[in-house]
Amino acid sequence: MDETEIIEKQTILVEKITDADMVLVGIGEEFHEDFKEIHRFPNLMSALEEVDINETLEWAIPFLEHRFLIEHKDGSLEEAYKKLYELVKDKNYFVITTCIDEIIQRAPFDNERVVAPCGNYQMLQCSEKCCNTLYPSKDFSDLVNQAILDNVGLDSLEEPKCPVCGKSLVYSNILCEQNYVEEGYQKQWENYTKWLQGTLNKKLCILELGVELNLPNIIRWPFEKVAFYNQKASFFRINASLYQMTEELSGKGVSIAMNAVDFLREYTLSDRTETEGLS
Repeated sequence: MDETEIIEKQTILVEKITDADMVLVGIGEEFHEDFKEIHRFPNLMSALEEVDINETLEWAIPFLEHRFLIEHKDGSLEEAYKKLYELVKDKNYFVITTCIDEIIQRAPFDNERVVAPCGNYQMLQCSEKCCNTLYPSKDFSDLVNQAILDNVGLDSLEEPKCPVCGKSLVYSNILCEQNYVEEGYQKQWENYTKWLQGTLNKKLCILELGVELNLPNIIRWPFEKVAFYNQKASFFRINASLYQMTEELSGKGVSIAMNAVDFLREYTLSDRTETEGLS
């Protein structure tokens, strides 16, 4: 897809959002932060080397990863989120994200309009899911960080344990797999579901950003269903590789073959001249 075609479709996107009563945004894998640059943080690398030497400290790895996510400022992701916010801030919007890295919180989205069904690093849960109790993670995360800063070694810490059964406490997110305690996001999911019910017969602009097929039942398939049944919906799928539109949505869908983060960062998302319609 050449730049001219991308800009044309960007123009359509801006116009559809401007004209929409409601905007539904899905954020997927292309926004996921990775740990490729952790080598730039000597303190974290030293802690990881300590884990390599002493396997009983493996419980600390997720806490070190969380510390990296806090300290590492990925300008590209932050810029993309802020561009997205500017695009939807004046609309009745809702955002659903599969990212667990919490970087979306660095943009001024209304927390009541964002749901993260895959969890994040804010709460701890029993690794064996002996109960559905969740515990704030901040205090222990701060202890890990202080141990790193003071260079006293991770073995100076005691692994957090479930007060009910004595098993390990871990971050409550999708990395827990079948033991993931989903109560942490259920209330906000109910708010999202209620909001979604209100889109019926409304001019709805659906923006699917970088969503792939790892968890299609969260964003990709439900978004397609909403777009199919809402006769007033427009649907935009932006993805570097999985941009193809289903035949059922060919009349109301626009596919953009570009990494969604780059699309938001590199193109000026502002009102343009009127276009003739979807392509």
